[in-house]
Amino acid sequence: MKRKKLELTITIIIYFAAALMSGFLAIGVLQGVQKLTTTFLNENILVAAIFPLLTAEIFAMVFTLYDGRYAFQHMSFIACAVRAIKSTAVVAGIWAGILLIEKNSITESRYYFVTALILNVIFLTLGLYYAQRYTIEHFYKTDSASICAIMTTRERAPLITDLLKKDWSKRVEALALLGEKVTASADSEPEKIDHIPVVAGGDGFVTWVREHAIDEAYIYVDHLDDDTVTSAIKELGEMGVKVTMNLPSVERLEKRLEKERDERYTPKIQADLDFNGDVPSLSMGPPEQKMRYMALKRVMDIAGGIVGSIIALILVVFVGTAIKLDSPGPMFFAQERIGKNGRKFKMYKFRSMYRDAEERKKALMAQNEMNGLMFKMKDDPRITKVGKFIRKTSLDEFPQFFNVLKGDMSLVGTRPPTVGEFEEYSNYHKRRLSMKPGITGMWQVSGRSDITDFEEVVRMDCSYIDNWSLWLDIKILFKTVAVVLKHEGAG
Repeated sequence: MKRKKLELTITIIIYFAAALMSGFLAIGVLQGVQKLTTTFLNENILVAAIFPLLTAEIFAMVFTLYDGRYAFQHMSFIACAVRAIKSTAVVAGIWAGILLIEKNSITESRYYFVTALILNVIFLTLGLYYAQRYTIEHFYKTDSASICAIMTTRERAPLITDLLKKDWSKRVEALALLGEKVTASADSEPEKIDHIPVVAGGDGFVTWVREHAIDEAYIYVDHLDDDTVTSAIKELGEMGVKVTMNLPSVERLEKRLEKERDERYTPKIQADLDFNGDVPSLSMGPPEQKMRYMALKRVMDIAGGIVGSIIALILVVFVGTAIKLDSPGPMFFAQERIGKNGRKFKMYKFRSMYRDAEERKKALMAQNEMNGLMFKMKDDPRITKVGKFIRKTSLDEFPQFFNVLKGDMSLVGTRPPTVGEFEEYSNYHKRRLSMKPGITGMWQVSGRSDITDFEEVVRMDCSYIDNWSLWLDIKILFKTVAVVLKHEGAG
């Protein structure tokens, strides 16, 4: 936690410093050194020019840089520049929105706007690059670093020391080997493992810690029911030394699950230790997506849903009339489908089949062209004349934008199965429902008419889920437009 607070503090300082320097220097560059010196005393300029830039910078930091998993690391100069450019792009968008409301002689200047952003990229890049490198390379040598000692087995020692040495906020001073007798001698150098001196065996670990300056003790063992281990944990707690230990049973479980995982469908498992009340609990599952990215995905869905719903309402006049004239029955087709993690919802489409389509499906199952839990038939006799046209042009899909607005579906996702299909799913099939279903997706833009194996559909859906990003959604949306315009993959 100490490291995370330090990372956040340093990051905030870098961003604020970059915003202040770029804002003031841009004024100095464009209006002269005299104007720059008087800026510090001019309240109007501070409020009009600097405060909006700082506000935009704060939002950029929240959206593009810091989250609970962010950590300082050895980043290349180019990587820092890319991160600075992404942050500054967010600054530009937010700042532009503020400027639409605010009017003053400085911020109305396009030159000030562009100059400040260019300087912001430069200062952010330099700040991130040098601050991270300096912190990683020097902090562990300072008095503020957390001094650590480790008790583990000889077999585990190299792995544990290597892991802790990667944490720049810690300095590993000593190592104790459980189950071994270690005698200290003033005449000889102690044994070292990964440059860390072995100062005691398991029995002497607590005594050594008592006599030296230690902030944290790490105990990594194969099982916790050893008397030496439990006694050490108790005594270290009495000293006020923070103790961190591994969970051997969880380690064994994770290794077994990893060994038995099915490479086709099963994601890597992320384990998180939490507390339910006072009971320590372990949660295991696929890695969770960052909340801000999921929020942006929902914003994108709402924007697209509004546009698509308006188009759908316009299409009602033309497509709806054609449907009613072509065959008896309702204009819309509503069917119960399965959404995220098994939730049921009503999915809407323009009706493209005769009213008795579901009853006739059973007689056509022998002609199903899909291998597995989906039904597909090239010349399906249940489709009306108008239905063939709206399917080929994908016009039948537009009412699904109402599902997107309701939150049952997303613009991009996986195909929602029918209730009948879902009831026959195996465990690994259900994983394709771990994200909200979409109007379009990986399967739809990969030539869905040419895919005849349901397992291939599952593989593509799982690949989409495992590799999801906003950029992937945007690429699929553009591909969908191209597919629809070319009438590819429809059927």
